[in-house]
Amino acid sequence: MPHLPESMVEKIMNNLTSNRDRNSASLVNKLWYTVDGNSRRTVYVSNCYAVSPSRVIDRFPNLRSLILKSNSGISYPRFDSNDWDGTVDPWIDAMCRNCPLLEELRLKRMIVSDQNLDVISTRFPNFKSLVLSSCSGFTIAGLSAIASNCSKLEQLEVERCDITDHTGVWLRSFPESLSSLVSLNISCIKGEVNPTDVSQLVARCPNLTTLSLRKTVSLDTVRRILMKSPQLVHLGVGSTLQNSLRSFLQLSLSLNNRESIQSLEFFHRIPKMLLHVFYPVCVNLVFLNVRFAAILPSIELINFIKKCTKLRRLWVRGGCIGDEGLEAVSNTCKNLEDLRVYPGTKGYSVTEVGLTAISTGCQKLKTLTYFCSQMTNTALVTFSKNCPNVTRFKLIISTPKQPDHTTLQPFDHGFGAIVQSCKGLVKLTASGLLTNDVFLYIGMYAERLEVLSVPGGCESDDAGMQYVINGCKNLKKVKNITASDFGDAQSANIYEY
Repeated sequence: MPHLPESMVEKIMNNLTSNRDRNSASLVNKLWYTVDGNSRRTVYVSNCYAVSPSRVIDRFPNLRSLILKSNSGISYPRFDSNDWDGTVDPWIDAMCRNCPLLEELRLKRMIVSDQNLDVISTRFPNFKSLVLSSCSGFTIAGLSAIASNCSKLEQLEVERCDITDHTGVWLRSFPESLSSLVSLNISCIKGEVNPTDVSQLVARCPNLTTLSLRKTVSLDTVRRILMKSPQLVHLGVGSTLQNSLRSFLQLSLSLNNRESIQSLEFFHRIPKMLLHVFYPVCVNLVFLNVRFAAILPSIELINFIKKCTKLRRLWVRGGCIGDEGLEAVSNTCKNLEDLRVYPGTKGYSVTEVGLTAISTGCQKLKTLTYFCSQMTNTALVTFSKNCPNVTRFKLIISTPKQPDHTTLQPFDHGFGAIVQSCKGLVKLTASGLLTNDVFLYIGMYAERLEVLSVPGGCESDDAGMQYVINGCKNLKKVKNITASDFGDAQSANIYEY
Protein backbone atom coordinates (compact mmCIF):
# COMPACT_ATOMS: atom_id res chain seq x y z
CA MET A 1 0.00 0.00 0.00
CA PRO A 2 1.56 3.36 -1.02
CA HIS A 3 2.02 6.06 1.62
CA LEU A 4 -0.52 8.88 1.58
CA PRO A 5 0.82 12.44 1.28
CA GLU A 6 1.01 14.39 4.52
CA SER A 7 -1.68 16.87 3.41
CA MET A 8 -4.18 14.06 2.91
CA VAL A 9 -3.32 12.47 6.25
CA GLU A 10 -3.92 15.83 7.91
CA LYS A 11 -7.34 16.13 6.27
CA ILE A 12 -8.25 12.65 7.48
CA MET A 13 -7.11 13.46 11.01
CA ASN A 14 -9.06 16.71 11.10
CA ASN A 15 -12.23 14.84 10.16
CA LEU A 16 -11.91 12.52 13.16
CA THR A 17 -14.02 14.04 15.91
CA SER A 18 -13.08 11.86 18.89
CA ASN A 19 -9.73 11.54 20.63
CA ARG A 20 -10.19 7.78 20.68
CA ASP A 21 -10.38 7.64 16.89
CA ARG A 22 -7.35 9.89 16.58
CA ASN A 23 -5.44 7.69 19.01
CA SER A 24 -6.12 4.68 16.83
CA ALA A 25 -5.25 6.49 13.59
CA SER A 26 -1.96 7.74 15.05
CA LEU A 27 -0.78 4.12 15.28
CA VAL A 28 -0.75 3.61 11.49
CA ASN A 29 2.86 4.74 11.14
CA LYS A 30 5.27 7.50 12.14
CA LEU A 31 3.79 10.02 9.68
CA TRP A 32 0.26 9.59 11.05
CA TYR A 33 1.62 9.83 14.60
CA THR A 34 3.41 13.09 13.79
CA VAL A 35 0.46 14.63 11.96
CA ASP A 36 -1.85 13.76 14.84
CA GLY A 37 0.49 15.38 17.35
CA ASN A 38 0.86 18.57 15.35
CA SER A 39 -2.80 18.94 14.41
CA ARG A 40 -4.63 17.93 17.59
CA ARG A 41 -6.22 20.94 19.24
CA THR A 42 -8.06 19.37 22.21
CA VAL A 43 -6.19 17.23 24.76
CA TYR A 44 -7.78 15.37 27.68
CA VAL A 45 -5.61 14.32 30.62
CA SER A 46 -7.74 12.15 32.88
CA ASN A 47 -5.20 12.10 35.69
CA CYS A 48 -2.68 14.87 36.18
CA TYR A 49 -0.42 12.55 38.17
CA ALA A 50 -0.06 10.11 35.26
CA VAL A 51 1.96 12.22 32.88
CA SER A 52 4.20 15.28 33.02
CA PRO A 53 3.13 18.62 31.44
CA SER A 54 6.22 18.68 29.24
CA ARG A 55 5.40 15.28 27.78
CA VAL A 56 1.88 16.35 26.87
CA ILE A 57 3.01 19.60 25.27
CA ASP A 58 5.88 17.95 23.40
CA ARG A 59 3.38 15.47 21.98
CA PHE A 60 0.72 18.10 21.15
CA PRO A 61 2.53 21.44 20.67
CA ASN A 62 -0.43 23.19 19.01
CA LEU A 63 -3.14 22.39 21.52
CA ARG A 64 -5.84 25.00 22.06
CA SER A 65 -7.96 23.25 24.67
CA LEU A 66 -6.74 21.32 27.74
CA ILE A 67 -8.98 19.24 29.99
CA LEU A 68 -7.14 18.31 33.16
CA LYS A 69 -8.32 16.20 36.09
CA SER A 70 -6.79 15.14 39.36
CA ASN A 71 -7.72 11.67 40.55
CA SER A 72 -6.19 10.73 43.86
CA GLY A 73 -7.72 7.26 43.77
CA ILE A 74 -4.99 5.93 41.48
CA SER A 75 -1.24 5.86 42.01
CA TYR A 76 1.24 6.42 39.23
CA PRO A 77 4.67 6.12 40.86
CA ARG A 78 6.53 6.53 37.59
CA PHE A 79 5.37 10.11 37.20
CA ASP A 80 4.68 11.27 40.75
CA SER A 81 7.11 13.85 42.07
CA ASN A 82 7.71 14.16 45.79
CA ASP A 83 7.61 17.94 45.59
CA TRP A 84 4.37 18.20 43.59
CA ASP A 85 1.20 18.59 45.62
CA GLY A 86 -1.26 18.43 42.74
CA THR A 87 -1.48 22.16 42.03
CA VAL A 88 -2.00 23.37 38.49
CA ASP A 89 1.23 25.43 38.66
CA PRO A 90 3.49 23.19 36.52
CA TRP A 91 0.83 22.97 33.82
CA ILE A 92 0.32 26.73 33.72
CA ASP A 93 4.08 27.31 33.58
CA ALA A 94 4.51 24.83 30.73
CA MET A 95 1.64 26.31 28.73
CA CYS A 96 2.89 29.86 29.19
CA ARG A 97 6.20 28.83 27.65
CA ASN A 98 4.87 26.68 24.83
CA CYS A 99 1.13 27.25 24.21
CA PRO A 100 0.51 30.98 23.73
CA LEU A 101 -2.61 30.24 21.66
CA LEU A 102 -4.45 28.40 24.46
CA GLU A 103 -8.17 29.12 24.32
CA GLU A 104 -9.81 26.74 26.78
CA LEU A 105 -8.94 25.23 30.17
CA ARG A 106 -11.12 22.79 32.11
CA LEU A 107 -9.90 21.77 35.57
CA LYS A 108 -11.42 19.24 37.96
CA ARG A 109 -10.27 18.54 41.52
CA MET A 110 -7.19 20.73 41.05
CA ILE A 111 -5.58 23.29 43.36
CA VAL A 112 -5.78 26.64 41.58
CA SER A 113 -4.44 29.92 42.98
CA ASP A 114 -5.48 33.50 42.25
CA GLN A 115 -2.04 33.96 40.72
CA ASN A 116 -2.75 31.08 38.33
CA LEU A 117 -5.97 32.73 37.20
CA ASP A 118 -4.26 36.10 36.83
CA VAL A 119 -1.56 34.52 34.65
CA ILE A 120 -4.20 32.80 32.50
CA SER A 121 -6.04 36.07 32.00
CA THR A 122 -2.94 37.99 30.88
CA ARG A 123 -0.70 35.47 29.08
CA PHE A 124 -3.22 33.94 26.66
CA PRO A 125 -4.72 36.68 24.46
CA ASN A 126 -7.16 34.30 22.73
CA PHE A 127 -8.47 32.74 25.93
CA LYS A 128 -12.21 32.01 25.72
CA SER A 129 -13.25 29.33 28.20
CA LEU A 130 -12.57 28.46 31.85
CA VAL A 131 -14.36 25.69 33.71
CA LEU A 132 -13.46 24.97 37.35
CA SER A 133 -15.13 21.93 38.94
CA SER A 134 -14.49 20.89 42.54
CA CYS A 135 -11.33 23.03 42.59
CA SER A 136 -9.86 24.91 45.55
CA GLY A 137 -7.23 27.50 46.43
CA PHE A 138 -8.63 30.56 44.64
CA THR A 139 -10.89 33.43 45.62
CA ILE A 140 -13.23 35.89 43.97
CA ALA A 141 -10.16 38.01 43.11
CA GLY A 142 -8.94 35.35 40.68
CA LEU A 143 -12.32 35.17 38.97
CA SER A 144 -12.37 38.96 38.75
CA ALA A 145 -9.05 38.85 36.91
CA ILE A 146 -10.50 36.42 34.37
CA ALA A 147 -13.58 38.62 33.93
CA SER A 148 -11.53 41.82 33.59
CA ASN A 149 -8.78 40.69 31.22
CA CYS A 150 -10.25 38.00 28.95
CA SER A 151 -11.84 40.18 26.29
CA LYS A 152 -12.94 37.19 24.19
CA LEU A 153 -14.43 35.19 27.07
CA GLU A 154 -17.27 32.89 26.03
CA GLN A 155 -17.53 30.49 28.94
CA LEU A 156 -17.01 30.88 32.69
CA GLU A 157 -18.29 28.05 34.84
CA VAL A 158 -17.49 27.53 38.52
CA GLU A 159 -19.01 24.33 39.90
CA ARG A 160 -18.81 22.80 43.39
CA CYS A 161 -16.12 25.25 44.55
CA ASP A 162 -16.17 27.01 47.93
CA ILE A 163 -16.06 30.68 46.90
CA THR A 164 -17.51 33.71 48.67
CA ASP A 165 -18.00 37.17 47.21
CA HIS A 166 -17.85 39.61 50.13
CA THR A 167 -18.14 42.72 47.98
CA GLY A 168 -21.19 41.90 45.88
CA VAL A 169 -19.73 43.77 42.91
CA TRP A 170 -17.38 41.32 41.19
CA LEU A 171 -19.72 41.01 38.19
CA ARG A 172 -18.78 44.60 37.38
CA SER A 173 -15.32 43.27 36.51
CA PHE A 174 -16.70 42.23 33.15
CA PRO A 175 -16.06 45.19 30.82
CA GLU A 176 -19.09 46.84 29.27
CA SER A 177 -17.67 45.98 25.86
CA LEU A 178 -17.88 42.23 26.55
CA SER A 179 -20.74 40.65 24.60
CA SER A 180 -19.29 37.22 23.78
CA LEU A 181 -20.51 35.16 26.76
CA VAL A 182 -22.23 31.93 25.80
CA SER A 183 -22.17 30.16 29.17
CA LEU A 184 -22.06 31.57 32.71
CA ASN A 185 -22.33 29.48 35.89
CA ILE A 186 -22.03 31.33 39.21
CA SER A 187 -24.35 29.07 41.21
CA CYS A 188 -21.79 27.98 43.82
CA ILE A 189 -20.50 31.48 44.65
CA LYS A 190 -21.76 32.60 48.03
CA GLY A 191 -22.75 36.14 48.88
CA GLU A 192 -25.17 38.75 47.65
CA VAL A 193 -25.40 39.73 44.01
CA ASN A 194 -26.53 43.03 42.62
CA PRO A 195 -29.56 42.26 40.42
CA THR A 196 -28.74 45.17 38.14
CA ASP A 197 -25.22 43.88 37.52
CA VAL A 198 -26.30 40.40 36.49
CA SER A 199 -29.21 41.71 34.40
CA GLN A 200 -27.01 44.15 32.50
CA LEU A 201 -24.33 41.53 31.89
CA VAL A 202 -26.85 39.05 30.50
CA ALA A 203 -28.59 41.70 28.40
CA ARG A 204 -25.45 42.62 26.47
CA CYS A 205 -24.61 38.98 25.60
CA PRO A 206 -27.01 37.98 22.79
CA ASN A 207 -25.42 34.54 22.37
CA LEU A 208 -25.81 33.50 26.02
CA THR A 209 -27.49 30.07 26.07
CA THR A 210 -26.41 28.64 29.45
CA LEU A 211 -26.97 30.48 32.73
CA SER A 212 -26.85 29.14 36.31
CA LEU A 213 -27.57 31.71 39.00
CA ARG A 214 -26.79 31.69 42.70
CA LYS A 215 -29.51 31.20 45.30
CA THR A 216 -29.59 34.87 46.32
CA VAL A 217 -30.93 35.97 42.95
CA SER A 218 -34.61 36.85 43.38
CA LEU A 219 -37.41 35.60 41.18
CA ASP A 220 -37.99 39.13 39.89
CA THR A 221 -34.38 39.21 38.69
CA VAL A 222 -34.80 35.80 37.05
CA ARG A 223 -37.88 37.10 35.27
CA ARG A 224 -36.06 40.19 33.99
CA ILE A 225 -33.20 38.03 32.76
CA LEU A 226 -35.58 35.74 30.89
CA MET A 227 -37.20 38.73 29.22
CA LYS A 228 -33.79 39.95 28.02
CA SER A 229 -32.52 36.49 26.99
CA PRO A 230 -35.13 34.68 24.89
CA GLN A 231 -32.35 32.47 23.49
CA LEU A 232 -31.53 30.71 26.81
CA VAL A 233 -31.35 26.91 26.52
CA HIS A 234 -30.10 25.97 30.02
CA LEU A 235 -31.24 27.71 33.20
CA GLY A 236 -30.13 26.95 36.75
CA VAL A 237 -32.04 28.50 39.65
CA GLY A 238 -32.22 28.13 43.40
CA SER A 239 -33.83 30.38 45.95
CA THR A 240 -34.05 30.68 49.72
CA LEU A 241 -35.43 34.20 49.49
CA GLN A 242 -38.92 35.17 50.59
CA ASN A 243 -40.63 35.77 47.28
CA SER A 244 -44.15 37.10 47.01
CA LEU A 245 -47.01 35.27 45.35
CA ARG A 246 -46.98 38.02 42.75
CA SER A 247 -43.33 37.22 41.91
CA PHE A 248 -44.17 33.56 41.35
CA LEU A 249 -47.12 34.47 39.15
CA GLN A 250 -45.15 36.94 37.02
CA LEU A 251 -42.31 34.46 36.50
CA SER A 252 -44.78 31.76 35.49
CA LEU A 253 -46.35 34.07 32.90
CA SER A 254 -42.92 34.93 31.49
CA LEU A 255 -42.23 31.22 30.96
CA ASN A 256 -45.27 30.59 28.78
CA ASN A 257 -44.29 29.62 25.23
CA ARG A 258 -40.57 29.57 26.15
CA GLU A 259 -39.65 26.73 23.81
CA SER A 260 -35.94 27.59 23.94
CA ILE A 261 -35.40 26.26 27.48
CA GLN A 262 -34.52 22.59 27.16
CA SER A 263 -32.33 22.12 30.23
CA LEU A 264 -33.24 23.00 33.81
CA GLU A 265 -31.31 22.75 37.07
CA PHE A 266 -32.68 23.26 40.57
CA PHE A 267 -30.38 23.68 43.57
CA HIS A 268 -30.54 24.76 47.22
CA ARG A 269 -33.95 24.93 48.90
CA ILE A 270 -36.69 24.85 46.30
CA PRO A 271 -40.23 25.76 47.40
CA LYS A 272 -42.87 23.63 45.74
CA MET A 273 -44.41 26.73 44.19
CA LEU A 274 -41.20 27.24 42.20
CA LEU A 275 -41.68 23.81 40.63
CA HIS A 276 -45.22 24.84 39.65
CA VAL A 277 -43.86 28.02 38.08
CA PHE A 278 -41.73 25.99 35.67
CA TYR A 279 -44.52 23.68 34.52
CA PRO A 280 -44.80 25.57 31.19
CA VAL A 281 -41.26 24.52 30.13
CA CYS A 282 -41.62 20.84 31.07
CA VAL A 283 -42.88 19.80 27.67
CA ASN A 284 -39.58 20.80 26.00
CA LEU A 285 -37.12 19.67 28.67
CA VAL A 286 -34.48 17.14 27.64
CA PHE A 287 -32.29 17.54 30.77
CA LEU A 288 -33.40 17.92 34.39
CA ASN A 289 -30.87 18.14 37.22
CA VAL A 290 -32.22 18.20 40.79
CA ARG A 291 -29.21 16.49 42.33
CA PHE A 292 -28.38 19.51 44.48
CA ALA A 293 -31.92 20.53 45.37
CA ALA A 294 -32.50 20.27 49.12
CA ILE A 295 -35.78 19.39 50.83
CA LEU A 296 -37.64 18.68 47.62
CA PRO A 297 -40.98 16.95 48.33
CA SER A 298 -41.12 13.61 46.55
CA ILE A 299 -44.71 13.97 45.34
CA GLU A 300 -43.96 17.41 43.86
CA LEU A 301 -40.88 16.12 42.03
CA ILE A 302 -42.79 13.13 40.67
CA ASN A 303 -45.63 15.34 39.43
CA PHE A 304 -43.05 17.59 37.75
CA ILE A 305 -41.31 14.70 36.02
CA LYS A 306 -44.63 13.33 34.76
CA LYS A 307 -44.87 16.44 32.60
CA CYS A 308 -41.37 15.97 31.12
CA THR A 309 -42.08 13.44 28.39
CA LYS A 310 -39.03 14.36 26.27
CA LEU A 311 -36.38 13.90 28.97
CA ARG A 312 -33.15 12.27 27.83
CA ARG A 313 -31.05 13.06 30.93
CA LEU A 314 -32.20 12.99 34.57
CA TRP A 315 -30.01 13.53 37.65
CA VAL A 316 -31.78 13.13 41.02
CA ARG A 317 -31.32 12.14 44.65
CA GLY A 318 -32.61 8.76 45.69
CA GLY A 319 -34.20 10.21 48.81
CA CYS A 320 -36.28 12.59 46.70
CA ILE A 321 -37.29 10.26 43.89
CA GLY A 322 -37.64 6.85 45.60
CA ASP A 323 -38.67 3.65 43.86
CA GLU A 324 -42.14 5.08 43.29
CA GLY A 325 -40.65 8.04 41.45
CA LEU A 326 -38.48 5.81 39.28
CA GLU A 327 -41.60 3.91 38.28
CA ALA A 328 -43.11 7.25 37.19
CA VAL A 329 -39.93 7.98 35.22
CA SER A 330 -40.24 4.58 33.55
CA ASN A 331 -43.81 5.30 32.50
CA THR A 332 -43.13 8.85 31.30
CA CYS A 333 -39.60 9.18 29.94
CA LYS A 334 -39.34 6.64 27.15
CA ASN A 335 -36.38 8.43 25.51
CA LEU A 336 -34.23 8.55 28.64
CA GLU A 337 -30.55 7.92 27.88
CA ASP A 338 -28.76 9.13 31.04
CA LEU A 339 -30.05 8.43 34.57
CA ARG A 340 -28.07 9.29 37.70
CA VAL A 341 -29.55 8.53 41.11
CA TYR A 342 -27.33 9.91 43.87
CA PRO A 343 -27.53 9.42 47.64
CA GLY A 344 -29.17 12.17 49.61
CA THR A 345 -29.41 13.35 53.19
CA LYS A 346 -31.65 10.37 53.94
CA GLY A 347 -29.11 7.91 52.56
CA TYR A 348 -29.58 5.39 49.77
CA SER A 349 -33.34 5.28 49.35
CA VAL A 350 -33.83 3.29 46.14
CA THR A 351 -33.65 -0.46 45.62
CA GLU A 352 -33.81 -3.17 42.96
CA VAL A 353 -37.48 -2.27 42.48
CA GLY A 354 -36.60 1.08 40.97
CA LEU A 355 -33.85 -0.40 38.79
CA THR A 356 -36.20 -3.03 37.39
CA ALA A 357 -38.84 -0.39 36.66
CA ILE A 358 -36.34 1.81 34.83
CA SER A 359 -35.13 -1.11 32.68
CA THR A 360 -38.69 -1.92 31.70
CA GLY A 361 -39.69 1.53 30.49
CA CYS A 362 -36.40 3.23 29.55
CA GLN A 363 -34.79 0.79 27.16
CA LYS A 364 -32.79 3.49 25.32
CA LEU A 365 -30.64 4.01 28.40
CA LYS A 366 -26.90 4.45 27.76
CA THR A 367 -25.57 5.77 31.08
CA LEU A 368 -26.59 4.69 34.57
CA THR A 369 -25.35 5.83 37.98
CA TYR A 370 -27.33 4.14 40.76
CA PHE A 371 -26.73 4.47 44.52
CA CYS A 372 -29.03 2.03 46.28
CA SER A 373 -29.68 0.44 49.67
CA GLN A 374 -30.04 -3.11 48.36
CA MET A 375 -29.93 -5.08 45.10
CA THR A 376 -30.57 -8.53 43.65
CA ASN A 377 -28.97 -10.57 40.90
CA THR A 378 -32.39 -10.95 39.30
CA ALA A 379 -32.74 -7.18 38.91
CA LEU A 380 -29.29 -6.93 37.31
CA VAL A 381 -30.09 -9.73 34.87
CA THR A 382 -33.39 -8.07 33.97
CA PHE A 383 -31.64 -4.76 33.43
CA SER A 384 -29.01 -6.36 31.20
CA LYS A 385 -31.68 -7.86 28.96
CA ASN A 386 -33.78 -4.70 28.69
CA CYS A 387 -30.97 -2.13 28.34
CA PRO A 388 -28.22 -3.68 26.18
CA ASN A 389 -27.10 -0.24 24.88
CA VAL A 390 -25.62 0.86 28.21
CA THR A 391 -21.99 1.98 27.88
CA ARG A 392 -21.48 3.30 31.42
CA PHE A 393 -22.84 1.34 34.38
CA LYS A 394 -22.18 2.44 37.96
CA LEU A 395 -23.92 0.63 40.83
CA ILE A 396 -23.06 1.48 44.44
CA ILE A 397 -24.72 -0.46 47.27
CA SER A 398 -24.74 1.34 50.62
CA THR A 399 -23.18 -1.48 52.65
CA PRO A 400 -19.78 -2.69 51.38
CA LYS A 401 -19.67 -6.36 50.36
CA GLN A 402 -23.41 -6.71 50.82
CA PRO A 403 -24.77 -9.84 49.05
CA ASP A 404 -28.01 -10.30 47.15
CA HIS A 405 -30.44 -9.69 50.00
CA THR A 406 -32.86 -12.39 48.78
CA THR A 407 -30.39 -15.24 48.22
CA LEU A 408 -27.31 -14.07 50.18
CA GLN A 409 -25.23 -14.91 47.09
CA PRO A 410 -22.49 -12.69 45.61
CA PHE A 411 -23.27 -10.46 42.62
CA ASP A 412 -20.97 -12.30 40.21
CA HIS A 413 -23.88 -13.60 38.15
CA GLY A 414 -25.64 -10.22 37.98
CA PHE A 415 -22.61 -8.24 36.86
CA GLY A 416 -21.65 -11.10 34.58
CA ALA A 417 -24.98 -10.62 32.82
CA ILE A 418 -24.29 -6.88 32.50
CA VAL A 419 -20.92 -7.32 30.78
CA GLN A 420 -22.25 -10.14 28.58
CA SER A 421 -25.33 -8.26 27.30
CA CYS A 422 -23.96 -4.71 27.14
CA LYS A 423 -21.42 -5.20 24.34
CA GLY A 424 -20.43 -1.52 24.20
CA LEU A 425 -19.66 -1.17 27.92
CA VAL A 426 -16.64 1.12 28.46
CA LYS A 427 -17.00 2.04 32.16
CA LEU A 428 -18.08 -0.29 34.96
CA THR A 429 -18.37 0.32 38.70
CA ALA A 430 -19.37 -2.81 40.61
CA SER A 431 -20.11 -3.04 44.33
CA GLY A 432 -21.54 -5.54 46.78
CA LEU A 433 -20.21 -9.01 47.52
CA LEU A 434 -17.98 -10.15 44.63
CA THR A 435 -15.55 -13.00 44.04
CA ASN A 436 -13.02 -13.99 41.41
CA ASP A 437 -15.83 -15.18 39.16
CA VAL A 438 -16.96 -11.64 38.36
CA PHE A 439 -13.50 -10.82 37.00
CA LEU A 440 -13.57 -13.95 34.91
CA TYR A 441 -16.85 -12.71 33.36
CA ILE A 442 -15.38 -9.25 32.82
CA GLY A 443 -12.28 -10.64 31.13
CA MET A 444 -14.37 -12.88 28.88
CA TYR A 445 -17.07 -10.45 27.76
CA ALA A 446 -16.12 -6.79 28.42
CA GLU A 447 -13.93 -6.42 25.35
CA ARG A 448 -14.37 -2.64 25.11
CA LEU A 449 -14.03 -1.88 28.82
CA GLU A 450 -11.75 1.08 29.55
CA VAL A 451 -12.41 1.88 33.22
CA LEU A 452 -13.11 -0.60 36.02
CA SER A 453 -13.86 0.36 39.61
CA VAL A 454 -14.71 -1.85 42.59
CA PRO A 455 -15.05 0.66 45.46
CA GLY A 456 -15.83 -1.88 48.17
CA GLY A 457 -13.17 -4.39 47.21
CA CYS A 458 -13.92 -8.08 46.78
CA GLU A 459 -13.05 -11.61 47.88
CA SER A 460 -10.34 -12.18 45.30
CA ASP A 461 -6.62 -12.30 44.59
CA ASP A 462 -4.20 -11.50 41.78
CA ALA A 463 -5.76 -14.17 39.60
CA GLY A 464 -8.94 -12.11 39.33
CA MET A 465 -7.06 -9.10 38.03
CA GLN A 466 -5.17 -11.32 35.62
CA TYR A 467 -8.46 -12.34 34.03
CA VAL A 468 -9.26 -8.66 33.47
CA ILE A 469 -5.85 -7.69 32.11
CA ASN A 470 -5.73 -10.63 29.70
CA GLY A 471 -9.27 -10.13 28.39
CA CYS A 472 -9.85 -6.36 28.39
CA LYS A 473 -7.35 -5.09 25.83
CA ASN A 474 -8.76 -1.54 25.92
CA LEU A 475 -8.48 -1.20 29.70
CA LYS A 476 -6.90 2.10 30.74
CA LYS A 477 -7.83 2.58 34.37
CA VAL A 478 -8.47 0.42 37.42
CA LYS A 479 -9.40 2.16 40.64
CA ASN A 480 -10.72 1.75 44.17
CA ILE A 481 -9.80 -1.93 44.36
CA THR A 482 -8.29 -1.44 47.80
CA ALA A 483 -10.02 -4.06 49.91
CA SER A 484 -8.70 -6.99 47.90
CA ASP A 485 -5.21 -8.47 47.71
CA PHE A 486 -4.46 -7.37 44.14
CA GLY A 487 -0.75 -6.73 43.73
CA ASP A 488 0.43 -3.19 43.08
CA ALA A 489 2.40 -4.41 40.08
CA GLN A 490 -0.77 -5.51 38.34
CA SER A 491 -2.60 -2.16 38.53
CA ALA A 492 0.48 0.01 38.01
CA ASN A 493 0.70 -1.07 34.38
CA ILE A 494 -2.69 0.43 33.54
CA TYR A 495 -2.77 4.16 33.01
CA GLU A 496 -4.52 6.78 30.93
CA TYR A 497 -3.75 10.24 29.60
